[in-house]
Amino acid sequence: MKKLKTYLFLLFTIGFCVISCTNDNLSLITNDDSEEQETETPTEEENPEEEEDTDENTEEENETPIDVATELIANDLEPHPMQDVAKPEYLKTIVDPSFGTIIRRISNGGNGSVIKPMYSTIQAWNADESRMILYDQTNGVHQLLDGKTYAFIRNLDDVRPDDLEQLFWDFNEADILYYLDKSTDDFIKYTVSSGNKEIMVNLKELTGCNGSISMGNDVQMMSWDSDVIGFRCNNDQTYSYRFSTKKLTLLKVGDVNYTAAMPAPSGNLFYHNVSSYDTDGNLKARLNKNKPEHSCLGQMANGSDTDFSVSFGEGPRGGCLGNIIAYDLNTGDCIPVISEDLGYDYPKSGTHISAVAHKNPGWIAASMVGFERDGQKLLDQELVIARVEPGNVEVYRIGHHRADEDEFDYWGEPHAVISPTGTRVLFGSDWSGSEDGKSVESYVVELPSYQP
Repeated sequence: MKKLKTYLFLLFTIGFCVISCTNDNLSLITNDDSEEQETETPTEEENPEEEEDTDENTEEENETPIDVATELIANDLEPHPMQDVAKPEYLKTIVDPSFGTIIRRISNGGNGSVIKPMYSTIQAWNADESRMILYDQTNGVHQLLDGKTYAFIRNLDDVRPDDLEQLFWDFNEADILYYLDKSTDDFIKYTVSSGNKEIMVNLKELTGCNGSISMGNDVQMMSWDSDVIGFRCNNDQTYSYRFSTKKLTLLKVGDVNYTAAMPAPSGNLFYHNVSSYDTDGNLKARLNKNKPEHSCLGQMANGSDTDFSVSFGEGPRGGCLGNIIAYDLNTGDCIPVISEDLGYDYPKSGTHISAVAHKNPGWIAASMVGFERDGQKLLDQELVIARVEPGNVEVYRIGHHRADEDEFDYWGEPHAVISPTGTRVLFGSDWSGSEDGKSVESYVVELPSYQP
C-alpha cells in the first residue's frame, strides 16, 4: 500500500508539472507576440536617439517586409472620378473622396510659393524615416523636416549641391546624406545633426576631367549600400566610382547624350539610355525599350535590378508599351505593370515613377497628370502604388493629386516619391478647385499600413 501511495503521489506531481509548464509556455508565447505587436512602432516614437538604432531597424524591416496594400483594392479598373474637396490646412488631413485614403498637407509656403519633392527618383526620407527633405523653390533652399510629424526643423542652407535633385540620403545611416558640391566638384558626406562635411573624393581630380562634372541628366540614387555613384565629364565620358575599393570605371557607352550612367540598387549594374552595363563598363543588355523616358531605378520583389519607365511606343522586339513598364537590367526583357494589354488606357502624360522603397523592394509609386487633367478618366490626375514581381503584378490606386501644371509648369508637377518602407507617398500639388494655382504645397498619402 505504501508503494502504491508513493506511485500515485509521483504521478500527480509529474502531471502537475507538465500542466504548469505547458501553461507557462503558452503564456510566454502569447505575451511575446503581444509585446511585438504593441511595442514595435512606439519604440521608435519613445526613443529620442532614433539614429543610433538605424542598423537594427533596417535589418528588422528588411527581414519582414510590410504589407503595404492592407485594405486597398488590387487592379481596380472601375471609374473613380475626382471630386471637389477643400485643400487641407497645414498639417491637417482630408480623406480622398474617391479612394478613401488619408492625405496630409505638410508644407505652408503661402500664396505664390512652391514647396515640393526634389524629384521622384530621389528619396525624400532618411533611412529610418525620422527626417525628410523638401525643396523650397521660392527661396532656393532645401528644407529639413521631421519625418514623422512633418514639423519644420531648419533650412539646409549650408549645403550646395550641383543640382537641386542631388541630395542623397545614406541607405543605412539616418544622420548622413551625400551631395556633389557645385563649386568644387567634391563629393561630400554630410552629417545632418552637426553640419560636419567630409570630402570623400574630388571627381574632377579623380578623372582628370578638364570640363564640367555632372551627375545628371535623369539623376538617380546611389547604389542601395551607398557605395557606388555614376557621373559624367562634359558630354564625352561617363564613369562609375566605388568608394569601398576606390575603383573608377569608364563605361563603354556609344553616345553619352548629356546623361550620366546611373548605378542600379545592387551596385553591380548600370543604366544608360536604353541599355545596362556591368561593373567593368561593358554592355550587359539592350533593353526592349523604345527610347529613354521618365524612369526610376529600383528592384522587383525578387531582387532583380530594374528600370521602371513609362513607354509611349513598343520596344524593338515588340510589346513593352504602357504607363509603367519594368525592364529587367539583367536580361533587357520587360514586364507590363500598367498597360493597354492589362485594361488601362494609352499612357498618360506627365508620368513620374518612384522605385526607391529600399526597405520593401518591389513596391513602387507613380503620379500621372494626364491629357484631360480633370481626373474623370482612369488614371487621369491619379497616384498609384504597385508591387511588381515576375508573374504577379498588383496595382493600387491611392488618390488624386490635383496638380494640373497650368500656373506653375514644371514646378506644378506632383513628382510622387515613395517612402523607404513603401507606406507613404509624398507629392506636390497646386490643388485644383477653389485653391487652384495659388501655391504648390507638399502632401503625403498615409497608407493604411503606415504606423506613425
